[in-house]
Amino acid sequence: MKKTLLMAAATLMVPGTLTLASTKASLETLLEEARSAEYVVPPANSILQAQEGFRQWLAADNRREGARDFKALGYEAVSLSESDIVALTEEEEARLGRGLFVARLEGGAPLLIQAPHQYFDLRTGTLARQLFTESDAMAAAWNTTHRYQSDDTDLVHIADSYLHALSRAFADVHPEGRILQLHGYSRAKRESRAGREAQAILSDGSSYPPKALAQLTACLSERLDIRALLYPSDVRELGATTNTLATDLRRRDFDGFVHLELDADLRKRLVNDADARNTLIQCVTETAP
Repeated sequence: MKKTLLMAAATLMVPGTLTLASTKASLETLLEEARSAEYVVPPANSILQAQEGFRQWLAADNRREGARDFKALGYEAVSLSESDIVALTEEEEARLGRGLFVARLEGGAPLLIQAPHQYFDLRTGTLARQLFTESDAMAAAWNTTHRYQSDDTDLVHIADSYLHALSRAFADVHPEGRILQLHGYSRAKRESRAGREAQAILSDGSSYPPKALAQLTACLSERLDIRALLYPSDVRELGATTNTLATDLRRRDFDGFVHLELDADLRKRLVNDADARNTLIQCVTETAP
């Protein structure tokens, strides 16, 4: 975190636990400060440690206390100005691009929101922040290094990462929950007529998406008055077929993964329209498996 933020922080030191900063930064500010110029691939044992830490964190009655296992991984917990949220962010001297993660201090609907390409897919990072803070979603996650910084910085196309670890932990704690992963695309770059006409494309990375995903597609089409299409029955592009996180979750029989591609106009509309965001969340929760 920046020196100005650190100077304002009062910390509570508890032996053997994570330092909890009482800075009261906003989530928007924390996301800006968390960006890293590099991504260092975590060793396998670090990812396993993070996965167990995330599992305990999400399952904890008090997630402020449940964050204690992350100090050894170079993370600090930050209390946000959004008073019911605690964030896990990399310490300034340990920024390795592993991501920023937030959760409600307690409870929350079994929904994990992700923006793994926030610096490339315009407005998806902002939209994820808005959807999380305005809803009762349990947790959210963002990448903190640009997906094209190097060959191994795209968190949903590399073999494993802290984002994968969080997703597995969430699936363990809430096997019937939902993971909403936000992406953006340009309609002009699509190869098919269906792709060029779509405003949203939904998939789970497979050729046989669950019924609940078809129901979500129909809900978005009707309530947002958009052309939302389901892969592969309605459109044969942007199906998340190379998304390693989707593949990992399918292997674990988790049916709640939603890969949501949004065209530029719809992303802009959602960022600017709180009612549209509320409709999106309602559709996601009402059609959950």
